[in-house]
Amino acid sequence: MITSIASRSRRLAAGFVVAAGLMAACTSTSLVNMWHDPAYPKQPLNRILVVTLHKDPASRRIWEDGFVAALKNHGVDATPSYKLFPAADPDTTALLAAVGQRGFEGVLIAHRGAVTTEPNYVPGYVTVGPGWYRGPWISHYSIYYQRIYAPGYVELNRVVRYEIDLWMTGGEGRLVWSGTTASINPASSKQVNREIADQIVPQLVQTGIIAGR
Repeated sequence: MITSIASRSRRLAAGFVVAAGLMAACTSTSLVNMWHDPAYPKQPLNRILVVTLHKDPASRRIWEDGFVAALKNHGVDATPSYKLFPAADPDTTALLAAVGQRGFEGVLIAHRGAVTTEPNYVPGYVTVGPGWYRGPWISHYSIYYQRIYAPGYVELNRVVRYEIDLWMTGGEGRLVWSGTTASINPASSKQVNREIADQIVPQLVQTGIIAGR
């Protein structure tokens, strides 16, 4: 009986290890809202200017480089705005002038939205743990296994939202794609940027806004 329960306990422990590994591999960022214009563009955009509205110059460069790298992996000729405007984010007039002079077909703009603290209930679970028992007529201990209940609890998560818009140039410009992401307890801005770029760019391919390889 003890051997059977011990074997089951080992299988449960192995399952918990696998589940923990899968949870660790999961991204903390998700795309919670998305919209695109099904009528535009008529053909995939090939030249895109990437603009990140960020006061910190280093963070601005990290974010723009992240999007540029993800776009270039799909064959898009992407340019970070800091190469054209190294001092600060471009204003609307400077941005329109750069688009006209350099022939960009689209402008991707990313900026941070609301930051909130939200409760999340973590349900309880039952596991199996060892216990020791000493009989009244014997001088040694025996091991047995018992079900252990871990109660649920409420945790507070810091949720950071980012908004990404892609505008098609020409005329007065046209918004062709827009999305909002939510990052739960982000470890770093660089990690969030990578996770967002890895989710946004495939969506642009799927909707035909950029060409996939």
